[in-house]
Parts: sequence; C-alpha cells; structure tokens
Amino acid sequence: MGQGFMKYIQRILSAKLEESIKHNRIIIILGSRQVGKTTLMKMLQDSFPKNCLQFYFNLEDIKQLDICQNIETLKSHLKNKGADIEKKQVFIAIDEFQYIKNATKLLKTIYDLYPLVKVVVSGSSSLEIQKHLKESLAGRKRVYALYSLSFEEYIRFRSEHLYLEYEKLKLIKDEMLLIEPNNKGYFKEYLTYGGYPKIALIKDRTEKIEELQDIYNSYIQKDIKSLLKGEHISAFNNLVKILASQIGNLVNTFELSNTLQIDRRQTSKYLDLLEETFIIKLLKPFHSNKRTEISKMPKLYFLDSGIVNYGIGNFSNIEERKNLGSYVENFIFNELIRYKPIFYNIYFWRTKAGTEIDFILEGNNEFIPIEVKWQNTKTPYIPKNFLSFFENHRNVKRAVVITKHHYAEIKEKGVLIYFIPAILFNKFVKKLSQNEK
Repeated sequence: MGQGFMKYIQRILSAKLEESIKHNRIIIILGSRQVGKTTLMKMLQDSFPKNCLQFYFNLEDIKQLDICQNIETLKSHLKNKGADIEKKQVFIAIDEFQYIKNATKLLKTIYDLYPLVKVVVSGSSSLEIQKHLKESLAGRKRVYALYSLSFEEYIRFRSEHLYLEYEKLKLIKDEMLLIEPNNKGYFKEYLTYGGYPKIALIKDRTEKIEELQDIYNSYIQKDIKSLLKGEHISAFNNLVKILASQIGNLVNTFELSNTLQIDRRQTSKYLDLLEETFIIKLLKPFHSNKRTEISKMPKLYFLDSGIVNYGIGNFSNIEERKNLGSYVENFIFNELIRYKPIFYNIYFWRTKAGTEIDFILEGNNEFIPIEVKWQNTKTPYIPKNFLSFFENHRNVKRAVVITKHHYAEIKEKGVLIYFIPAILFNKFVKKLSQNEK
C-alpha cells in the first residue's frame, strides 16, 4: 500500500477527515488497494502538531502486525518509543487493519480507556470487517469510503494549472467553449485507464496497463484468496470478466450462474465480495413500494473504468467503441457516489413496459431524474422518459440530461431541466450539499 513516491494532493475526503478527527477519536478509511488510503493517513499525520508523538504501522509487515495484535503489545511498543498513552497525546495510523484478529476489540479499548490517543485505520473492506464494525464500535467511529480519483481529482494529479482553470468554470453557457480543448484528452484517458492515483501519474500507456495488472493481481492474491479460503478462484475471475462487459446492465444471477456453471448461492457470494471490496456497485431500482424494490434486479457499475478495461482486455480507443455511452453512464454513477450529500440516495427507474431513467437522486424531499445522452446536440430536447416520470411522481423540481459539451436550461411542466456536460456534472452535485448549508 505504500505510496512514498507520491506528492500529497488534496482529495475529496481530505477536509472531511481533518475536521472529523478533531471530534472523533477513531477514523476508519475503507477502500480497494492503491486508491490512496496510506497517503491520506500520512496527510492527516502532517496536520497534527509536531509535539504530538506519531506512529505508523503497516500490518502487511508481520513484525508490525505482532505489535498491534492486542493492547498490551501495542502499549509496550509505544512506551519503549517514549510514548505513554495514558499521559501524552499520540497519533496512531494503522494500515490494513483487517489483518488483526480482533481489530474492533483493540480499537474499542483504545477509545474507552485512552482518550489522549487519536486513531486512524485503513482497510480493504470485507464482509467480516463490516460486520464487526457495526456490532462493536457503534458511536465510537466514523467510517469513510475512499474511491479511486474522481475526474476533478484526476485533472489535479495531472496538472495543477489545468485544475485551477477547471475549478473556475461555472455552469453557464458562455464558458462551455473552454471545456473541449482543455479536457477532452484527459477525459478519454480517464475512461480508458481509470483513476488509481499511481496510474494517473504515469504517462506511458504500457506502464499504465502493467500497473493495472499489478493492482488487480494484488487484489486477487491478497484479498480474494484469503476471503475465499481455499476455494478455486477461476470462477471468480471469470465473473469479473463477464461483468466488465456488462456495465450499466441489469444483473441476472440465474444467467450468470448458468454461464459460470456454479450455483446461484456462490454467484451471489462472489457479487457480495466484489461489492464489499470496492470493485463493483449494484444499484437498486426505484419503487414507491420498498418490498418490490428488493425483489427486482439491480444494475451493475464498476468503481473504476480501468478495471473494466483490464477485465475485458481492451485498451483500444474508447471513442470508437459501440458501448461508449455505457462508459459515460458508469462515469456519471461514480461522480454521484463521490460527491452526493449523505442524505441523498441513488436509484434507477424502470417500468414494466421498459421505460427507464438512468439515475434517480432521492433526498431533501425531492426526486432528481438524471439521463445520459452522449450526443453532439446543440438544441436541447426533453427525453420522453422524463415526461413519463414527471406525470407519475410529485416533488420533481429539477432534472438533468448529461451531454458531451452542451449546456442549457429549459423548463417543462414546472420542472427545470439542466443539460450539463459530463465532465462538469460534479459541479451540479456539489451544489446539492451547498444548498443544504
């Protein structure tokens, strides 16, 4: 997990973590390998006063794992280093904490008995970790998910100057001309190789692909093998390949089971593992009846497009692919989960007749339909599925159509419809948080 080569660049989570650690003694950062968890923890360390003793443990090192197995061995080690946690303020960062046999017991003990200790831990999420966190650390922790870079963060990693220009852009028509020449190349690159920080800093195409291979192989060797506990993982690998070719599609476990020649229980288990280790996300359908919502098939999205292309073994020109629209839809989903306020939920909408809207944002007593239309349109038009949704649902004040580079606003049936370029969509989502303050 170490990323010592990397310069510290602010992430979406940076400010939240710095604020949160002032009030909560246990911060837990979950995310897949190589998304920058270690770097975030070290940035937090640097934000503390120099007179605060600081310790970092990477539990993939067996010696450091032994130190953190229980409170006695940890206290003894810290005392030998001049840190008495009963008398002095201490900052402790623990990487890959899922290797501790009873991590929650250790964290609970530190929280309850040693109030001078600030603790930040990171982990590649698993079903077991999530279960223990809920049961044992209620009220004692803040859990944050760290994803690979958003497009905004990706631009910042590639060029601070361009990032500053991008930040100045507003959602107004006159500035749309600046988008295409400045960001088209980066957006194409982002959809092809994804947003893992290390990959963003590599310029050579072959090196990017090799790094993606290393990230995926490390994920299989270190996370999946230990979670499957001796099971043959070829079916798991085949599932990833199949799913990578189906982004934005409905997930049918029956069909997947037949294709993989494994039972549905095992297929469901593998899908759960992929979700809990931050590789995919299954999106539920929107229904007013929650019982029917649970029974319907979810839609599939990957949390990084580089893993999609590695899974299908295709790094050809993304703009020439027939399913480019699916990649853009996957991109919009990822921007939503990175930027949406915590009190908003994401769904998709699909009727029995097959009418569908890509995303429905629900929160703050409103529904916001979002549809991806990746076309060179200059004249805004209202998708028919919007009109159907407007007729059947109240509390729709605004809606969004995602475009290539066209911005417009029109009003229809009392609903303000925004036409927003994909790479500026995060600015719309950020405003949802600002409006609530």
